[in-house]
Amino acid sequence: MKKSKWARLGLAVLVSFSLVNCERDTEDDIFEGNQIDDAKNAHACIAKWDAPNNEKATSVKAKQWETGQTIRVKFLNGNSFVQSKVRQYAVEWEKYANIKFEWVSSSSSANIKIGFREGQFADVTGSWSYLGTDSNSHAHSMHFGWFNDNTTDTEFRRTTIHEFGHALGLIHEHQNPVAGINWDKEAVYAYYAGPPNNWSRAQVDNNLFRRYEASISNYSEYDPLSIMHYPIPAEHTLDRVAVGSNTRLSDTDKAFIGTIYPFPDTGDICAGVAPYSGSRSYAVGDQVTYQGSLYQRTSNGWTNLGECGAVNNDPCAGVAEYNSNRSYSVGDQVTYRGTLYQRTASGWTNLGACGG
Repeated sequence: MKKSKWARLGLAVLVSFSLVNCERDTEDDIFEGNQIDDAKNAHACIAKWDAPNNEKATSVKAKQWETGQTIRVKFLNGNSFVQSKVRQYAVEWEKYANIKFEWVSSSSSANIKIGFREGQFADVTGSWSYLGTDSNSHAHSMHFGWFNDNTTDTEFRRTTIHEFGHALGLIHEHQNPVAGINWDKEAVYAYYAGPPNNWSRAQVDNNLFRRYEASISNYSEYDPLSIMHYPIPAEHTLDRVAVGSNTRLSDTDKAFIGTIYPFPDTGDICAGVAPYSGSRSYAVGDQVTYQGSLYQRTSNGWTNLGECGAVNNDPCAGVAEYNSNRSYSVGDQVTYRGTLYQRTASGWTNLGACGG
């Protein structure tokens, strides 16, 4: 890899998720400024979680589903259109996490139970989800308070993927232990004191400024592109650094959820290795992926360790079948009746059966 090529890298900062639970007796409804065009034009999004026996800050591992688990999901109400949109975008997580959503009828038992703001839930506002396996303990565990037949696909995608991120055990990215957002606290207090949130300063402290300790969190690196991030207008930070409204999974969202719910080892040398980030420094020995290949940092630059993808363990891969019409030299290899052979000075040596 030429140094000039690395200089042009502009990949996303690696994600980090701080994943943790709160005290039940001070359960926080975390409202999220949800911008589409501007961080000030926001719907409110809520993330909820429980902690048993009033325990403080339980690790997210207690809230994770089993790797490979089929999570049963049902709708408690809602028309076929809004239900189809939730199904369409929720399954995006299945591409990167070793879990499966099974959509069952409203009369069936389920882990995640979804309501919309109509009928029996007409007075339930906001969009929210309980964290991870806390969903099992609630008859109504996820809610979409502003979806209707006129909702845009962008908003269906953004909110659905975000809430299902909570349901898989993820909390908001701005509470990452290493986020380091340079908040203009007085501006934030003033903004959230007004409608639609009407928060006290204590609520703002807990829902925005609080960061979780690394010792109780699963995280990698702070990712402003994460689907789990609040949008933050520039006037809410002292350095005027804004975070936009993220509407898709970031590269590191995808990589990180795969470490929480890993797929079986396929022999892919890039499995679990994060993409290169031009915004961080690397030490000798660090590995990254870039344009479908694995690289390792050396004292002189980067070494290409090979292409990503499952390693083919079949010893016969690429070896031609034996052909009696051609002559072979010592060292040549052939396959014959499902076995690999190598030519020697005295004949053929059986190297073993074909197959991975």
